[in-house]
Amino acid sequence: MKAHPTLLTRGSPLARRQTELVLEALCGFGHDGCCRVVHSCGDRDRMTPLSAFGGFGVFVKALEEALLAGEGDGAVHSLKDVPCDLAPGLELACHLPRGSARDLLVTADGLSLADLPPGARVGSSSLRRRAQLLRARPDLEISSLRGNVETRLRRVDEGDLDAIVLAEAGLQRLGLDRDGARPLPFITAPGQGIVVVEASPSSAWFEAFRSLDDRSTRLQALAERSFLAQVGLGCHLPLASEARWEGDRLVLTAEILSLDGVWTERESLSSAVVDDEGAVGLGRELWTRLASRPQMETLLAACRLPMEAGVRP
Repeated sequence: MKAHPTLLTRGSPLARRQTELVLEALCGFGHDGCCRVVHSCGDRDRMTPLSAFGGFGVFVKALEEALLAGEGDGAVHSLKDVPCDLAPGLELACHLPRGSARDLLVTADGLSLADLPPGARVGSSSLRRRAQLLRARPDLEISSLRGNVETRLRRVDEGDLDAIVLAEAGLQRLGLDRDGARPLPFITAPGQGIVVVEASPSSAWFEAFRSLDDRSTRLQALAERSFLAQVGLGCHLPLASEARWEGDRLVLTAEILSLDGVWTERESLSSAVVDDEGAVGLGRELWTRLASRPQMETLLAACRLPMEAGVRP
């Protein structure tokens, strides 16, 4: 067994900070470690829309390839970026305690979504956020938003955009809390606010990573991602699922929207979840309920057409 594990990470300040959180947690169990940066095509090219590379999964794929090549012992991800289908031979070894799952609207003047001027330019590359923004404010102009958190904030500070939407957890981890940032009343992405370590079960460090796993967070993540897996359209569909604990019951709320936000279906379901199987079952049951809605098949068919034609939204 190596003296210290090597954790693979993207090179952004947020990715490095999240890797530091894992290293700090490992240190608490008596293990030192180090990190190694892996760059993907999505990191090198920050102008092309992520959908051209295959969506946010492009970042995960580069780390998985390096992991399978033996370049590290574990890979650190933001769970919301991790596809449901991991590379063969790899598993999510642990979920760190969840940070905030909220989305924040960031403006130069602390404006709320309702107070943005007509036709305001709002930055976001998420289909979910785009649809949710347009549902609330159909007049908004939604612009693609790439780059690290600091780069995105500069686009607001310099007046290039009137507002941007960011995950609160990322700002908090970087110590970039913004005065006047407004929480948005959105159901957020599956896994938002959760840092995970992906590794091979055969790795000498797998059990050390497993010791960092937060059960409460893991059950939330399993419910949210089970719903995502049942839908099966990943980043091609504006989809949200968010689980929260109410006492010993796990409440899962999800919604699916049309690309323009005009149409939406939403459902909630709760269960006294006590194990992984129960969390996964909650996500499946919620999808079963939504899938029975009359308009659902029409929406899913509309999203499948560009996929089958090789065109990404």
